Amino acid sequence: MKLNSLSLSAITLAVLLASCGGSEGTTETASSSFCTDSACITEPLRLGSPTPDKPSVTVSFKDCQIDSILFDNGKTGNAKIGFADFFQGRNVKPGKSLFGYEFGDGQAAWLKFNDCATGRGYLIKVPVGKGISPMKYFSAVNSFDPKFKVEDGLVSYYDNTFIYVEDVHTGKVAKTLLTDTGVKGVDHDNVHSFLDSVNIRKDHLYAKIRYEEKDIVHDVPLTFK
Repeated sequence: MKLNSLSLSAITLAVLLASCGGSEGTTETASSSFCTDSACITEPLRLGSPTPDKPSVTVSFKDCQIDSILFDNGKTGNAKIGFADFFQGRNVKPGKSLFGYEFGDGQAAWLKFNDCATGRGYLIKVPVGKGISPMKYFSAVNSFDPKFKVEDGLVSYYDNTFIYVEDVHTGKVAKTLLTDTGVKGVDHDNVHSFLDSVNIRKDHLYAKIRYEEKDIVHDVPLTFK
């Protein structure tokens, strides 16, 4: 197995950040029912294959916070990420049931998680291949949220212009324009004040958006490129 060693400095310089430019909320806005297992996580959490040399991810914790993440992409190598530096000191505390993992053979490994306090969704993508830096997404649409549904094999995130849907197995992306003029001032820690509900299938996207006191509904087919 080849070991793809990623230093924190290299990650910081080379990482591609898919984050929106809106305001960052500071209050706990998620409903108490969103996170049903807010107990402190102390033991490492492994997702994916339990078999050595098969794709998996292991999340380690310290003082109830994510400490490090080890992506084992099988024969294509490993990538270890120090969470605090990679996430720029953000205070993110997922519940144990708010983690998910997807692996696209020949494409990338994905870790999905939501913050317990705010319900905000996050993604980390580690592409398969030597020398390709991980990517982080601070505005993910994950199915842990009861008002969001994303079909298995797909991941979704948005910025100030588009909502994106990526096919884990092909790496192809479909995108839908949020509004004709883009959005600004979105509080991503209170996502439902903007993105009310989403249902994404391989061939179709439904999204209800609330922006500038108007409801905007997208009910459209998806085309991946």
